[in-house]
Parts: sequence; structure tokens; C-alpha cells
Amino acid sequence: MTENEISKEVLDAAIAVHNELGGPGLLESYYEMALAQELH
Repeated sequence: MTENEISKEVLDAAIAVHNELGGPGLLESYYEMALAQELH
């Protein structure tokens, strides 16, 4: 996997988490746990 492909996967996961959790407003730890789950 190239760096660009990895970056795209991470960015797509972050956007999915942001959309699912309804945008900003939660504690960072919630986003961190959700992103870890999404990347898993």
C-alpha cells in the first residue's frame, strides 16, 4: 500500500466517524475510540 492509499483510508475513516457522531461537540476521547474502531 502506498502512502497516498493509506492517507485516503485514514481520511475516509475520519470523515465517516465525524458524520456518524454528528460533527463536533463530543470529547476527543469519543472520537479517538470511534476512529480506532473504524480503522480496525
